[in-house]
Amino acid sequence: MGTEIRGRVIFSVCSYLIDGLLIDTGPHNTRYELVDFIREQKVLVAVNTHHHVDHVGGNRVISEELKIPILASLECASIICNRQNIFPYQRELWGEPQPCQVSVLGENVETEHFVFQVIKTGAHSEDHVVFLLKEKGWLFTGDEFLTENPNSARKGEDNEKMVQALKRMLDLSPEVLFTSSGRIYWDGSGSLRRAIAYYGQIKEEVCKLKMAGFNSQEIVIRLFGSETPLKEYTDGQFSRQNFVEGFNCNK
Repeated sequence: MGTEIRGRVIFSVCSYLIDGLLIDTGPHNTRYELVDFIREQKVLVAVNTHHHVDHVGGNRVISEELKIPILASLECASIICNRQNIFPYQRELWGEPQPCQVSVLGENVETEHFVFQVIKTGAHSEDHVVFLLKEKGWLFTGDEFLTENPNSARKGEDNEKMVQALKRMLDLSPEVLFTSSGRIYWDGSGSLRRAIAYYGQIKEEVCKLKMAGFNSQEIVIRLFGSETPLKEYTDGQFSRQNFVEGFNCNK
């Protein structure tokens, strides 16, 4: 789900429906497409992985029009019940979600046939949780894992926390990773191991270059060849420079 900008959808976001459980409700701009889909399905409850606007935009409409209960972590619930301050690029891409009252997640979410474990990871955002369907080895990662080799990040993201979240997810021994981008990784634990190793390798290179006197923008060019055009579009809120600056060379 996402908005077409200049002929293509940037930052598309996916929801997952399993046994009556809807994981994330997507952007506000696509809320009625979600409603149309849900009307043809059996949806008993929805959950949010975290509060970011591209994951909670359908909350209000499915709660009010379809009477579907929504659950989120306590931290997430305390944010999405109010109007969020968002950046212009977020408003253009996803729209501004309406405040919505939700219930607080417990340790598990039970559906007709399954039990999903709720695991707090708190790296991509402090309120982030992931959902594990242990009997199948399925882990729904939200934005905590999107790719084995990331090179861009939101401003302020802490790569040390990201690695801890990856290790936390690896401890769950998942077989399959379902990401919020829609990409599915069929070697779940292997992908997490490779991502952890990648962060370690990039950190070593970043810290060597910092010691040699290179600044973060120069390090981006040395490691990745160029900056992402999304840096300009997001006014610096999403960039490779942010990713480089997310490494703490004193740890």
